[in-house]
Amino acid sequence: MGANKILSIIIIVVGLLLIIMPFGYQMFDRASAGADMMADFEPVLTRENVDTFQVHMQTFAGMQEDMNKMLPAFAQAMGMTEDQLNQMIGDQFPQLAKGMQEMDRMGQDFNMVVTVMDNNVENFQKANELPMRNMPWYFIIAGAVVVALGTAQLFVPAKK
Repeated sequence: MGANKILSIIIIVVGLLLIIMPFGYQMFDRASAGADMMADFEPVLTRENVDTFQVHMQTFAGMQEDMNKMLPAFAQAMGMTEDQLNQMIGDQFPQLAKGMQEMDRMGQDFNMVVTVMDNNVENFQKANELPMRNMPWYFIIAGAVVVALGTAQLFVPAKK
């Protein structure tokens, strides 16, 4: 078997792998899910929305600071210690107490999400331009072309 025939068989195998790969990786289902996800995020991941979220986070941080100042003043106005006020809030308003305890962590988590969004608005816009639903077909069509070329090469007589 000549070098051209071996090369043709390798080309055909590569083409067949390109055809099989979308099925093996479940690309039709995943590409469709990816397209749906991109469509869902499209109205959210815009520069305008991320800027708005950043302003919300500044407001949240300001609320946090004011809450830390307000509670001691409120306790004093109520004639209570801060511990007594916290106990009352915990007894009568357990979700508020839980939120107050988790405010720092929530702020950090939300800041991390908004930072990631901010860093990826432009990347999202570029990725959203990809024809996600058609991606598996690009592999299949490229594979079919490669198989056809490799097969044609098999039948071309070797030059002496």
